Amino acid sequence: MRRITHELYGISSIALPVLAVIGISIPLLLGSGNLAILGLYFAVPMVAAPIVVRAFGSDRSVLERNDWRVPRVDWRVWSIAFHLLLSGLIALLVITNVRPLAFYAGVALAYVLCFLLITTTPSTRGRHVIALYHLMAIATLVIYSVTLNYEFFVGHGDLTTHVALVSAIVETGRTVSLVPEYEAFQLWHVYAAVSTQLFGDWVAHHTTMYVLSGGVFAAAIGLMYGIARRVYPNETVGLLSCLVLIAFPLYLFYGMYSIPRSVTSILFLALVLTLVDRPTTGMRALTVVFVGAIVVYHPVSIPFVFAILVVLSLIERTIETPVRIVDNYVLSVTALITAVYWLYEAEFIVDRIVDTISVSFFGSTPSSGTPQGVLSSPWAEVANYAAYAFALFFVLVGFLFWQRRMAASDADQTAESDRRLRPSRTVPLVTSLGILTVALVPLAFPGPTLLLDALAGVNISRFGHYSFMFIALIAGYGLYELLDRGGMTVFLALLVLTSGFAVTAVSNDFTASDNPVVERPFYTFYLTENEQASFETIDAGYEGEIGSDRTSCRYMGALHSSSCSVVDAGEDEALFADYDGVLIREGELEDRGRPLQFSEYVEAESIPEDELATRDRVYDSDEVAFYG
Repeated sequence: MRRITHELYGISSIALPVLAVIGISIPLLLGSGNLAILGLYFAVPMVAAPIVVRAFGSDRSVLERNDWRVPRVDWRVWSIAFHLLLSGLIALLVITNVRPLAFYAGVALAYVLCFLLITTTPSTRGRHVIALYHLMAIATLVIYSVTLNYEFFVGHGDLTTHVALVSAIVETGRTVSLVPEYEAFQLWHVYAAVSTQLFGDWVAHHTTMYVLSGGVFAAAIGLMYGIARRVYPNETVGLLSCLVLIAFPLYLFYGMYSIPRSVTSILFLALVLTLVDRPTTGMRALTVVFVGAIVVYHPVSIPFVFAILVVLSLIERTIETPVRIVDNYVLSVTALITAVYWLYEAEFIVDRIVDTISVSFFGSTPSSGTPQGVLSSPWAEVANYAAYAFALFFVLVGFLFWQRRMAASDADQTAESDRRLRPSRTVPLVTSLGILTVALVPLAFPGPTLLLDALAGVNISRFGHYSFMFIALIAGYGLYELLDRGGMTVFLALLVLTSGFAVTAVSNDFTASDNPVVERPFYTFYLTENEQASFETIDAGYEGEIGSDRTSCRYMGALHSSSCSVVDAGEDEALFADYDGVLIREGELEDRGRPLQFSEYVEAESIPEDELATRDRVYDSDEVAFYG
C-alpha cells in the first residue's frame, strides 16, 4: 500500500485529465449540455494542472534553466501602495450607494500587492507579522464592505431568524425558543446579545453580529498560518496559504454570514491547529475544548467534522505515516462529547438522522433538483465558479508536486538536481493532508455537490465549511512550488493568476450579490433601510395573511411575527388569489433587476400586473408595494 501511495503521481497525472473528459462527455451524451458547461470550471484545472506539473520535469526543465530569482523589495514599498489603495477603496464605498466594478478591480490589486509583499520581501524576523496584518486588513475590508455597507445582510435567509433570537435575548434577558431546532445551540446568540449590550443602543443587534463575525474570520487568518507552518515549516508557504484562504469564496461569504455555523468553521480551524501541533498535555486539553465548543455552538456541524476526522484517520493508517494527526484519542473524545450533548440537549438531531437513514434505505430519497441558474444560464454559473477553478488548479498542482517528491524519494535518486525533490522527514503531514484534500474536493466545491445533494437528500455542501483550511494549505504549497521553480515568465504568470483569482473571488454572485460582474438569476443578499421601514409599516397597519417572496416573509415572520406565506408560483394562473394582501419588492425587481424568490423564482416580466391591478395599491415606498 505504501508503494501505491508513492505511485499516486503517475496515476493522478493520467487519471485527472481522463476523469475531466469523462465528466464533460457523460452529461453531453445524456443530453444535459448545461451540466457539461457547468463542469468546465472543474474540468479545465484537472487538465491544466498535470500539464503544468509535467512541464517542470523531475530534472531542471526548460522553464527552470535560468538564474533569475524573484527580486527583493523593501516591504514598505508594497505597504505604502497597499494603504493608499485601501484608503481609496474605503472612499469609494462612502461615495457610492452600491459597490462599483472598480471596487473589485481595486481589491484584486490589493491581493496582488499582498502577493508581492509575501514573495519579494526579504526574510526578516517580523516579516510574517507584517504580511498577516495586510491579509487581515484586506479580508476585513471585503467582508465589511457588504455587511457594514448595506443596511441588512440576509445571506441565504436564515440569518434573519438568528438576528431575531439575539434581539429576543437582549429584550427579555433570557434565551427563548422561537425555533425549536435552534434551541440546542444558542451560545452564539448569547455571545452576540451580550456584545450588543456592551455596545449600547447606538449599534443595531445585527450590526454587532456582523462586526463579531468579520472580526473572527479576520483573526482566523493567524490560525491558518499556524497550521501551515506546522505542516510545512516554510514561512512563504504559510503566508501563501493564508492568501488562498481569503480568496476562497466560501470563506469570505461565511465571514459575512453571522450565524452559529459560521463560527464552528473557525472553531474547527482552531481544532486542526491543535491536532497538527505536538500532542502535549496542553494540546490534548485544547482538543477537548474545541470539540466541545463545536458541539455546543452548532451540534449539527459535528457529523461533518467527525466524518472528516475519520477519513483522515483512515488515510493515515493506510499510508503508514510516521506522524498521525488523528488517533484513537481524538476520535473517542469527539464521539463521546457528541453523543452526550446530543442525548441531553439535541434530541432532534438524532431523530433527523434516523429519518434520513430510513428514507435513504427504505423510501424514496428527496431530490432538491438542479438549481434554476444551471438550467437557464449555465455560462453565468461557470463565470461565478471561476474562483473555485483557480483554487482547484493550485490544489491539484500542490498535490501533484508533492506526490512527485514522494515518488522521487521512493526511487532514492541521488543526482543533485533531484535531491531538492526529496521530502523532508519533518513534513510527513503533507502526504496525508494532500490526499484528504483531493478526497474532499467533490464535497467542498459547489459543482459536484449539486448532484450529490440531489442523490443523497443530505446537504453534502456543508463539508465545504470544514474543508477550506485543507484547500488553502495544499493550494498555498502549489503556489509556492510554481514560484520556487519558475523564472521571470512564471512569476509574471503567477501575478496574472493571482489577480484573476482575487477578482473572481470578490466579484462573483455569491460574495457580491449587490453588483456581481456576471449576474445569476437569484435574489440579492441584503435589504435596504427603505425595505425594512416598509415591512415595519405594513406589519403595523395590516393584520391579515400576506403573500410575498421568501426573503420578505422570513424577515416579517421572524422580526415582526407577521402572518406571511411565500407565494406559490405553480401552474395556477391566479398567482396571488389565495392571499388577502400581497407584498412586492419592486426595488428588487426593477432597480436591481433580480427575480423574486417565491416557491419558484419569478422575473419582473412574469409578475401578473393585471391581477395586481384588480387590488388596491395601499402602500408604496418606491422599493416596496403592498396590495390589499
